[in-house]
Amino acid sequence: MPWHRLVVRTRYPKTHAVNLEPMAPVDFKMHLNTQLAFLTSSCQSFDRGFHGEAIRIATAIRVLIHDTRNQRSLLTHLNGKNIVLVSTCLDIASKMQRGVGQVQIFNGMGRYAPGSNPEYLPKLGGGMFHRDLLVDEWWNETVFILDPNAWVSRREIVVTAADKDGGAHVDAALTPTYERLVGEGGELGYFVDEHGRESPITGHHYVALRQMGYELLDSPALRYLTR
Repeated sequence: MPWHRLVVRTRYPKTHAVNLEPMAPVDFKMHLNTQLAFLTSSCQSFDRGFHGEAIRIATAIRVLIHDTRNQRSLLTHLNGKNIVLVSTCLDIASKMQRGVGQVQIFNGMGRYAPGSNPEYLPKLGGGMFHRDLLVDEWWNETVFILDPNAWVSRREIVVTAADKDGGAHVDAALTPTYERLVGEGGELGYFVDEHGRESPITGHHYVALRQMGYELLDSPALRYLTR
C-alpha cells in the first residue's frame, strides 16, 4: 500500500492594524448633569400625577450614590462622597434606641392631607426639618420605623425599588419591609371617610422616593460637583 503524507495548510485571515491609542476619559461631570436632569424630569412627572415615576427616581439615586463590589457610584468616581446632602427627616435615631421605647411607627418622608387629592404626599420643602448630612449618613439614615425592630433607611428603599421593583430589574418577590411600605395591608394607617369607611394609606415607597428627589435637588453641594 502506498504511503501518503497528509499536509494541512491553515489560512490565517489578514490582520488589521490595532488602534492602541488610549481611550478618552469618561466625563463623569457630564453623567452627573444627565442624572440630575433625569431626576428633575421624574420629579416633575410625579408631581403631575404619574406616581410610578418614583421608580425612575430610585434608579437615578442608585446611579448617583450606591456602591457595590463590582460597581462604583457617580459620586465615588467624582470623589464626592465627602459632600453634604439635605435631609428633611427628623433625626429619630438620636432620640430612640432600636427595639426599645414607645415609638411604634415613624414616617419622616410624607405628610397626610385628608380631603385633598392625593391625601398622602411628600412634604417637599414644607416640613420642619432641614439638616446637612454627609452622603453615607444621608444614605443610611432611618426615615421610617414600621415597628420597634423594623427601621428603614433611604438605602433600603432605593435599592429595592431599583433592583427589584422595576427600576433596573423586576423580581417575583419584594422584600418584606418594602411590601409593608407599599401599604396595601394598611399597616401604616387608614384614612376614614365621612361615612366611616376605611381605606389603607398606600404608596409610602413612592412618596419617600419623591421626597429623596427633592432633598438631592435641594443640595447645593451636589450641584457644585457638576462645575
